[in-house]
Amino acid sequence: MRGETVTLRPPRAGDAEARFALGQDPTIARMYGIDPAKLKPWSREVAMDWVTRISNHDPAWIIDVDDQVVGDARLHGFDTFNGSASLAIGLADPARLGQGIGRQAVALILDHAFRTLGLHRVALRCLEINTRAIRCYEACGFRREGVAREAVNLGGQWYDDILMAKLAQDHLR
Repeated sequence: MRGETVTLRPPRAGDAEARFALGQDPTIARMYGIDPAKLKPWSREVAMDWVTRISNHDPAWIIDVDDQVVGDARLHGFDTFNGSASLAIGLADPARLGQGIGRQAVALILDHAFRTLGLHRVALRCLEINTRAIRCYEACGFRREGVAREAVNLGGQWYDDILMAKLAQDHLR
């Protein structure tokens, strides 16, 4: 899938090395709900595992900008009876934050979810301190539906998860 500057694509040769080169940014890890003090050592093997997880999950994509790996995204937790799934997305390159890449990727995924897969609802959870991501999701039409109180413990402090979703009828208008 292609947007203005973002391509969502399956993994290919060289992606593990590209992901390894990006490293593991502690600030980004924290926004995912991972305590930076507990990060496992970064290695080529960990980067290869990242690519393997994407390869083994359908639908899942590498987020690519200018032929550079910048992150990944996937739909998961499908409920076929009710036509719903959850969205997970992450940018791994701190230099690419704040450039609209997340918005483009989310828009492409929502279009795929609602137009191609025929889903009724796409939901997500986002850590309350990840305000950049929350703004992105709101700009893409997600609505706040609730709060999972004190769902994540980072360094001994509890944080809420914001529950958000978008319906096909809102997307297809």
